[in-house]
Amino acid sequence: MRRFMKRLLATTCVTLGLGSAAHADVWTATNNWNSTYEQGFREWVRTDFTKDTFHKPEDKAIFGLALDCSDAIYAMRIIYAYKESLPFAINDHRNGRILTNEIDKWDGFRETLRHENDDGTWKTYQGPEYTEIDKVRAFIEFVSDITATIHLVNDTYPIALEDVQPGDMFLLPRNHAYIVKDIDPTGAMTTLSHSSPRAWRVMAEINDFPAEVPEDKLFRDGYRRFKSAEHLRTPPTRVPGASTEQWKIAASMGGDREAFALATQTALASIKEPLGAKAERLFASLCDYTIQRVDIVNQSQAYLGHIDANMGRQCMTFGEYAEHSTPSRDKKLAGQFKLLRALTQSPDWQNENFSLKPVIEALYDPSDRLSEQEMGAYCAVPFDIRGGRQITLREVWRGLDGGRMVSDPHAPLDSRWGLTKTQWTPRCESATRS
Repeated sequence: MRRFMKRLLATTCVTLGLGSAAHADVWTATNNWNSTYEQGFREWVRTDFTKDTFHKPEDKAIFGLALDCSDAIYAMRIIYAYKESLPFAINDHRNGRILTNEIDKWDGFRETLRHENDDGTWKTYQGPEYTEIDKVRAFIEFVSDITATIHLVNDTYPIALEDVQPGDMFLLPRNHAYIVKDIDPTGAMTTLSHSSPRAWRVMAEINDFPAEVPEDKLFRDGYRRFKSAEHLRTPPTRVPGASTEQWKIAASMGGDREAFALATQTALASIKEPLGAKAERLFASLCDYTIQRVDIVNQSQAYLGHIDANMGRQCMTFGEYAEHSTPSRDKKLAGQFKLLRALTQSPDWQNENFSLKPVIEALYDPSDRLSEQEMGAYCAVPFDIRGGRQITLREVWRGLDGGRMVSDPHAPLDSRWGLTKTQWTPRCESATRS
């Protein structure tokens, strides 16, 4: 709604003094990208760019922005370029040109605002001329409006696994994109990502590898890095430093996610990660994945209420269903549980001794040797905020494993979380035909 009102107001804005005003960039770049600034960008992502970056009220350029996954990645690059007085440039897929921070779209820009008077009438007036911070924010929103994950393909190039660094991304065109936040000495990776639909939310932070493998025959997915301006028109695989080895590695492993993650970790590691430390990391990522699902499910529940109250319908359209359903997310979540369970079946598992070992074993143990209260002490997910209810990871796993956890956004809350004993029967056309 915020984005919509922004566009609506923009249609009634005026540009003053175009005849005599000089060209004004969004910001003036006084520096140029080089190896020092690229390294600075990586360090900034690792140390300063956090899941809460868009939730800092003091940063007026980005506070409160409604974003999805690709929006966040473009915004990340824009923010750093602006802070360091560097140029920003991407391909403009609308016209085949290059879009840069030199765009003068907001020269002398003023919003037309409305104020309700005491007598019920409305006063229309022009707001103040945009400052540089206003322009940066408008530029981020503009780039967000005209780009999607598919456009990251031509603005980036693929890299070798051993070369992956903070600030790089894992891309799934038309689906999702992760930011590589950090890589520790064991090669373990931390990623950040936003989700669809667009919203102002805390980013998802996962201490694990992306839950997918590169498999696109045109080399459009996988680990990638932003192109320099001089290579924006160069095909991604021909950019200096580009590599297609990750597709060969993934194919040699039959597309197995766990094997590819291990290969990635091995390529990046300087020391070996102990089995217990890996198990605890995967348990933490499971908790994070599950908590992030809460926000998505709650948004779908709220949207159902919105279309019922305002449009008089109980079923989402096909587009709305695609935005609010969670089949891919639920498949990833199930995959994470299976990865952790595979560790418990390792020959070395019995020799390990660490604090979470009995809790992890209890996830998959049908005997309930630990109570739900005991399980919840390590990860209790507040899935039902209004009802004050929580769910444990063991309950989540049993819902997934039993096929009761529902991706259909029309389903009631208990069905969405697999807490019912009966199977959900889809009733809307958008669900039955998806």
